[in-house]
Amino acid sequence: MDIGVSKDTARASAARAARQSGVRMRQLDSTASSHACERFLCEVWQTGPDHPPLAGDVVKAMADAGSYVVGAFDEADGGDRLLGVCIALWGPPSRPGMHSHVAGVHAAARGRDVGFALKLDQRAYALENGVDRITWTFDPLVARNAHFNLRKLGGTADTYLTDYYGPLSDGLNADDESDRLMLRWDLLGEQAVAACDDGAAPDPAAPDPAAPAPGVLLDIDGGRPLTRRTEDRTVLVAVPPDIARLRAEQPSVAREWRPALRDVLGSLLADGARLVDFDRTACGYVLTRGEGR
Repeated sequence: MDIGVSKDTARASAARAARQSGVRMRQLDSTASSHACERFLCEVWQTGPDHPPLAGDVVKAMADAGSYVVGAFDEADGGDRLLGVCIALWGPPSRPGMHSHVAGVHAAARGRDVGFALKLDQRAYALENGVDRITWTFDPLVARNAHFNLRKLGGTADTYLTDYYGPLSDGLNADDESDRLMLRWDLLGEQAVAACDDGAAPDPAAPDPAAPAPGVLLDIDGGRPLTRRTEDRTVLVAVPPDIARLRAEQPSVAREWRPALRDVLGSLLADGARLVDFDRTACGYVLTRGEGR
């Protein structure tokens, strides 16, 4: 699909999403807004002011360099209250692309699709600048983010990254190892267009209502991970419905999930399995294994 033809459609989709969420997008390119962004990130990631996820001077420098540094502001509050932030970097000229480093929404704005509006604005911005792919990482244990990235945006992932960032001292990661999936968002791909422009999330996992349910390789038993065996080609790898709540209420149980998911999901992807969906009802990743299985 031609970028020139599609960028106007993408911008219209982004504008519609912003209206529906009641937000206005603005570049965070002033000294005041960059430091407001720093404070916002500290609040969302639950860090102290001495350890911001991204310092205000770095935010300002990225904005000045032409990176995507955008905030979503609440229209109901006169457009002054910051509800969400998304920051991304451009790739080198020889490999044009965009890597999204930080995206967060304030807890008070949950349920308003502010994150969706931000990502659609980012998609339109990338296409307007001749780029049709955005990448970012996300914690595969966070079911909400997996659903958002794979289903609501129509992205995909094929690389499991072990302890990618090293120790992260914030309130969200709870000193857990920073395993990540590398998300690839093909902005003009069939799944992304269906999710973002056509208003219908793709449904790749259920093309045939009569098809058998996938075999379960990683299950949940009393909150704990339970590894199972199956010879099915299509498999389900479960994750906790809310890992943040589990970390707060049962930290010892939560700690069992990282190595279990790394072993099962990481091994599947390393062996060439294809991640095709995130099943919100079963709360797990759906993958297809190779013909040799």
